[in-house]
Amino acid sequence: MTSGPDQRLFLIGDEEEYKIGGGIIGELRDPVIRAMSATKEFDDLDQIEEQEDAERELQEAERKRQEEIEKLEKDVSS
Repeated sequence: MTSGPDQRLFLIGDEEEYKIGGGIIGELRDPVIRAMSATKEFDDLDQIEEQEDAERELQEAERKRQEEIEKLEKDVSS
């Protein structure tokens, strides 16, 4: 069995088979289906967080650069 994005879980059968044993197969299957459908939402949130992190890093770098310029200007005028 592989891991990662190529991993697949196949559940076969009809509705009657899912009801065998009090519907235990359906109980096990439903969380897997919900988790798989939530993957895109999590990927989108990750992408948004990455963009926000990049923006923060850029702002921090700009702030540090500005502080260095101000320090150099202060040293030159002293």
